[in-house]
Amino acid sequence: MKKNIFIPLLFLTVVMTACSNGAKSETTASTTAAAETTTVATTTTEAPTTAETTTQAAVIEEESHAEDDIQFYRGKKENNVYTNSVFNIKFDAPANGYKMQSRDNIAQMRDIFIKQAGMSQEEADSSIYMDVYATSENGKGVSSVNVVIEKMGTPFENETELAKVVDKLQNQYKAAGMVNVSVESDKARFNGKETIALNATDTSGDYTVYRKQIYIKSGNFMAIITASSTSEEKAQKALDGFTSLN
Repeated sequence: MKKNIFIPLLFLTVVMTACSNGAKSETTASTTAAAETTTVATTTTEAPTTAETTTQAAVIEEESHAEDDIQFYRGKKENNVYTNSVFNIKFDAPANGYKMQSRDNIAQMRDIFIKQAGMSQEEADSSIYMDVYATSENGKGVSSVNVVIEKMGTPFENETELAKVVDKLQNQYKAAGMVNVSVESDKARFNGKETIALNATDTSGDYTVYRKQIYIKSGNFMAIITASSTSEEKAQKALDGFTSLN
């Protein structure tokens, strides 16, 4: 069974000197799993009653395609504007104060990831592609956005499944000797939709980097969108820079 390799992608934009080759992890899909929250509802009687409500967010889904070639799922870049018709997303870098990184820079980051994940070049070429990477236009700070396309072996679809992945991710970073790293599952808004998300912070030197990651699913492929900045609010604002094509 193919293993999901999205786990190190959360930190793909930084150098991970402590990451080990065991960074790959397999998620277990369970469509029947659900997260429940309990609320207390007031009534006309003296004793309150307990009502259970399910607030389960899910991954954003677009139309599935029969294509199994990762190249089919890639987007286009023109005049510093990124569009992807399969995942129905658009990011206008100049309009949001960002600039696109060159293909050479993206290729270098991808090579680092491949080595960190312990993947073969053949496996990487067929299953993962960094589609776009943009940084704040003035070149200062740590604000960035990136879109990675990945072929998922067992894609997660809801909060419960993502929470299991988060637990594994946190344990792996601790085992790799990384410190000042916090990862948690959460919800986020993306193009007006509620969806599952990963929130993470890591502190190095005098500043903390906040990362927010969301997922759009099309068949066995996912667009993994990561926004990083100096606050959670700024990371969310970067995600808000994405719009729909229709």
